[in-house]
Amino acid sequence: MSRSKSIEQAAASLFILGKTRTATPRQSASIARGADLPYLSKQATVGRNSNFYKLSVQDRERLGGIEYRALKLLLKIISGYFVGLHLFGAFCLLPWIHHAPAKYTDWLAECAQDKTWWAFYSAQTMVNNLGFTLTPDSMITFRDATWPLLVMTFLAYAGETFYPVFLRLIIWIMSKLTSKESPMHETLQFLLDHPRRCCTHLFPSRPTWLLCGILFAMNFIDVLLIIVLDLDNPAVTDLPMGPRILSALFQAASSRHTGTSTLNIALVNPAVQFSLLVMMYIAIFPIAISIRASNTYEERSLGIYTDDMSLDESNGKSYIMTHIRNQLSFDLWYIFLGTFCVCIAESSKIADVNEPAFSIFAVLFEVVSAYGNVGLSLGHPDVMTSLSGKFTTAGKVFVCAMMIRGRHRALPYAVDRSVILPGDGKQEDSPSTLGPDKAAKLADRLGPVACLDEKK
Repeated sequence: MSRSKSIEQAAASLFILGKTRTATPRQSASIARGADLPYLSKQATVGRNSNFYKLSVQDRERLGGIEYRALKLLLKIISGYFVGLHLFGAFCLLPWIHHAPAKYTDWLAECAQDKTWWAFYSAQTMVNNLGFTLTPDSMITFRDATWPLLVMTFLAYAGETFYPVFLRLIIWIMSKLTSKESPMHETLQFLLDHPRRCCTHLFPSRPTWLLCGILFAMNFIDVLLIIVLDLDNPAVTDLPMGPRILSALFQAASSRHTGTSTLNIALVNPAVQFSLLVMMYIAIFPIAISIRASNTYEERSLGIYTDDMSLDESNGKSYIMTHIRNQLSFDLWYIFLGTFCVCIAESSKIADVNEPAFSIFAVLFEVVSAYGNVGLSLGHPDVMTSLSGKFTTAGKVFVCAMMIRGRHRALPYAVDRSVILPGDGKQEDSPSTLGPDKAAKLADRLGPVACLDEKK
């Protein structure tokens, strides 16, 4: 055994340049026990290339520092935010629907829907911005119900549109309620001072205020157009002014992402239809531009366009306008192509004078709604589905393709982790105990220094 071991060592030494230093058994035992790591627990050990093993929760917090603690706290805040928002919506709608007037409960009974299930389902469809409802007319029957419209409008805003604003507001409130001497206050302050190191949808103070102002202006314009342009429209004026404003506010919130509706979109003013189409197209712009304008990540790996490296970020207005031009030119090609393909598939119905619901504008509205992942539709008088329900198989395939492409239009090319700590599962593997394929992958993950060291 000793002879074969010496031969192996001699063969390995042929590929080593310079002098080598071999650790003594006492040094190896010291490293294995972690005796020279007073800031870590006794169970922690360190191997080659400073790879740590058997780290406890306290060890990870010491190694990661404030940023690691900030990420852990942010994960708890976001998880609690969405779970709490779902429960809040369900608990607000549940008592109302069980004591609602017969007009609403009879409609649910006619649709064979349970009242409790309706409360939970309606809450989650607004928070998650899905647009699905358990009633075939969306929310048109409930358009004069004040409480559910208020709750569901808030859920739509908090779930998607104003999510970055609410997230920073919660962190700011928590920082004010905690003592300045507590470790949590330091962690919360780090999230407020360096938000983009921890979350792509958490912005500094100024971009957050700008985002809030832009979203407020867009929704205000939507509500104003629905009220003013339909003053003589029986489809809107059958409601008193108070419920009409609330219904318009709900419709404005739905034109961003949710897709639910309190108005028959096919009967409103054509200018309102066009404004809803524009709002569906630019719904993602405020948050997307805020993400890009506030990108302060050191390696700039959160950018969406590869040519962003050449942009001058010192001029904020020019930087944002460049992104807007890129986004407009990037998206319009897909919308025009999708509309063209659907028009080819549905050409016979569009040319049919007996099908007034089929028109080029109706097809464009459907394509933009699909590309923006909103879900609004001008519908068809013969069915309770959207206009896509009357499309041919080819037309439906094109609409599905537009939904998939629109859903992935804002994904970044790559996102780097801010804090990289040893994992329990991965760090148990050592290059010496792995096969050649796994060892090569591990060497690529550890970097060029580790690769050179493993070759040596």
